[in-house]
Amino acid sequence: MKTLITANMDDDSLYRLENDIGLDVEYHPIAERDGRFSPEEFIDRLDGVEILIVGFEGVSEEVLDRVEDLRIIACTRGGPDANVNINAATERGIPVLYAPGRNAVSVADFTLGLILAATRHIAHSHHLLHTGRYTGEPQSDSASGGEREDVTWGIAKGSPYVELKGPELANKTLGIVGLGAIGKRVAQRAAGFEMDLLGFDPYVDAEQMADLGVEKADIDELCREADVVTVHTPVTDSTRGLLGAEEFDLMADSTYFINTARGAIIDQDALLAELQAGTLRGAALDVYDEEPLPDDHPLLELSTVVTTPHLAGAAEEVIDRHSKMVADDIEALLNERTPEHIANDEVLTVETSGDRD
Repeated sequence: MKTLITANMDDDSLYRLENDIGLDVEYHPIAERDGRFSPEEFIDRLDGVEILIVGFEGVSEEVLDRVEDLRIIACTRGGPDANVNINAATERGIPVLYAPGRNAVSVADFTLGLILAATRHIAHSHHLLHTGRYTGEPQSDSASGGEREDVTWGIAKGSPYVELKGPELANKTLGIVGLGAIGKRVAQRAAGFEMDLLGFDPYVDAEQMADLGVEKADIDELCREADVVTVHTPVTDSTRGLLGAEEFDLMADSTYFINTARGAIIDQDALLAELQAGTLRGAALDVYDEEPLPDDHPLLELSTVVTTPHLAGAAEEVIDRHSKMVADDIEALLNERTPEHIANDEVLTVETSGDRD
């Protein structure tokens, strides 16, 4: 079966698709291209293709109207609706496979890194050193007495020890907005730092949260009580703009705000206004209203804000994980078994869903 892969895949899964499953694979990973294929080139490459494994190209209704042989779409993302028109695929009887949770570990790790970077000034102090703020003539021993040497930058007024002091995480409250695959792992990691945990998620009940060591709260309570607020919810009609001026106003001046989810979940202008006014202590952002950020964006002028370029899901293991997930499910479909991760299981026929119970 002719197969087009425009996503990034690992070598083991490529070998398996070609040699074990027996697919005729044409591989054009986006990591080796300058960007997405244009719609016309993408459609041309789909000529005769029966299986598509896609990462970031748009599989729109127009694309589906112009391809005749496509039988399976596998999207290597956790949210395939970002670039695949699932309703259009469903109308044509095409199953859409995907990879939920593929980057949950990666994003959870990164989130804790951002919390530490923001609260303990790790990123900011790195920048200050590299720009010469705290460099100077070394001192061999600045302790002035005692029985051991104690080399230090100094602890007097103006020293990094004084200016960049931040809070410990133990006994601070972490408010987690969204307790899905990522939010749960953030909770597990934060518990290791001895943080108290509050959670907001209408789809997770109090008992389920308690099993994670998380106390269920409404969004207003979470914003009022948390020392650090972190966002881990997908963009839906109900979450778009979930955190706006009212919610940021509820947060204490000492609160840190973290977002590794999507920029559309918050009112970024409202967050910026709070940070500029000093009514939030700091923020760490991996996602934005516009990406990439313009080089003159006001967020980049704030020393209280850690900014990263949408890297939370960019761990080496993520490609291995999503590759295996989609390969497993393609093999299942081709052998008339139920795939584990399918966005539109209503398209499955009796024959391809015979093992369901």
